Amino acid sequence: MDLRRIIKIKEGIKDLRSKELKEIDIQIDLIKREIQQIDRVAEEINNLIKASFSEGLLLRYRAMLSKKRDLLNKLKELKRLKEERKQRLKEVYKDLKALEILKENFDKMQRFKTNNLEAQNVNFMHLIKRWHKNA
Repeated sequence: MDLRRIIKIKEGIKDLRSKELKEIDIQIDLIKREIQQIDRVAEEINNLIKASFSEGLLLRYRAMLSKKRDLLNKLKELKRLKEERKQRLKEVYKDLKALEILKENFDKMQRFKTNNLEAQNVNFMHLIKRWHKNA
């Protein structure tokens, strides 16, 4: 397979991985905002409980804390997933860089071969002309 084609495929993979990473970042931001909102609501409920104790308020407060705990677990999982995706993206970047270096080396080698063949052809033509003059 041609190196340019492989590089193009790897660039597509890189774009896909970076898109996945951005989507995870968006999810993390949404969860952080939701946690902040839960903190505000829980603080309000806590102040209401301090003002006048009620079992209904206490249950709502515990439900908020439980929801916050679940969101924190989900946030932790997303951060782990984000790190995993970052590693994959780094690997793709390394592969791309290696492929580009290989392509450059291959192109240099091809230019060298072409120049070498042209030089041989010029020398051959020079010898033919010289032989023709002497004959």
